[in-house]
Amino acid sequence: MNNLIAPDNDFAVLAVLLGICVFGILGERKKWFGNISGAVMVIFTGAILVTLNVLPAATDAEHPVGTYQFVFDYLIPLSIPLLIFNVNLRRIAAESGRLLVLFLIGSAGVVIGAMLASFLIHVGPETYKLAGVFVGTYTGGSVNFMAVAATFDFLESPLFSATMVVDNVFTNFFVMFLFTLPFLSFLKKYFPEYTESDDVPPPQNTPETVSGTVPKMEQTAVALTIAGLTCAVGFWLSGLLKTAFGIQLNIDLLVITALIVLIANLFPRQLAPYEATAFETGMLFMYLFLAVIGASCDLFEMLTVAPGVLFFALIILFVHLAMILVGGRLLKMSLREIVVASAANIGGPSIAGPIAGALNMKKSITPAILIGVLGYVIGTFLGVSVGLWVQ
Repeated sequence: MNNLIAPDNDFAVLAVLLGICVFGILGERKKWFGNISGAVMVIFTGAILVTLNVLPAATDAEHPVGTYQFVFDYLIPLSIPLLIFNVNLRRIAAESGRLLVLFLIGSAGVVIGAMLASFLIHVGPETYKLAGVFVGTYTGGSVNFMAVAATFDFLESPLFSATMVVDNVFTNFFVMFLFTLPFLSFLKKYFPEYTESDDVPPPQNTPETVSGTVPKMEQTAVALTIAGLTCAVGFWLSGLLKTAFGIQLNIDLLVITALIVLIANLFPRQLAPYEATAFETGMLFMYLFLAVIGASCDLFEMLTVAPGVLFFALIILFVHLAMILVGGRLLKMSLREIVVASAANIGGPSIAGPIAGALNMKKSITPAILIGVLGYVIGTFLGVSVGLWVQ
């Protein structure tokens, strides 16, 4: 069935995505959704529109959507500097430590879940390959998925396409579900509230006071220029590092993050007048990203994949979530921290950072990206190791 909006109708797709963002932003402010955040509704609305064939699916490789690719290629990198203009370097080590513990618990959950799934669901002689690629992608990302798949000669398997669909579509449903956790009343009572009282910006950083000293248009222009320059230099440096050291990982966001952290800590006073506007602009980019995440969630497509592969992934994600929730509860960590750490496991740094921003966890954006990149480092090793063990 054809979509109401064609994949190559870029402006129509962009208009709908922006409309979804407005719906989420206004709805959260006016309490249309009760305790559900605007971010959750943005993802959910995108998923509904794709399922109803209004928007083209972001997972359709045969009909790529330029607008979606623009969001991934440009707005996500730009959003990272915008969201952490006032990052405090002294907080990163301590905060990374908290999220790192949760991330490692989540990784253990993925490994145990894969072993359990291999025992409960047998999809033939390639069961061990399925376990390996899911461990790779759920501790790292797509790069680890492909690396493990290539290692196990899984690329030509009849299960490969179904596994790719589950990885790209079902994972986004899980991310959407993660967003709801901090707003579920029956869960909230078991976890402490997340606070950032130590990182409350000084008065000059608030929109009310900044607007009286620096014109709004100037704030936006300067913030976008700094973010753009940071991304340009970051991509350039990333390319140099990959070539010089033979790095196969995608380190673009890590380099961009390192640059803006350096700039923010070297010139805090100079950046202070632009921080509030930068964060607002970055949040808009995040909402667009979340709308695209929703556009990756086609419910009908999920029903057509091999059920064995789907339930295999479901068991892994269930064990992962159970372990990270229990671990977070024992360590007295907030649901928001648990969500970000889980997103770093399942979605990688490109999703964990934006999710931290969307949950208004400004001091956790950089740590979220850092632990997500750590997943890239260990994902292939864990995936191959688990696959060989299951075999």
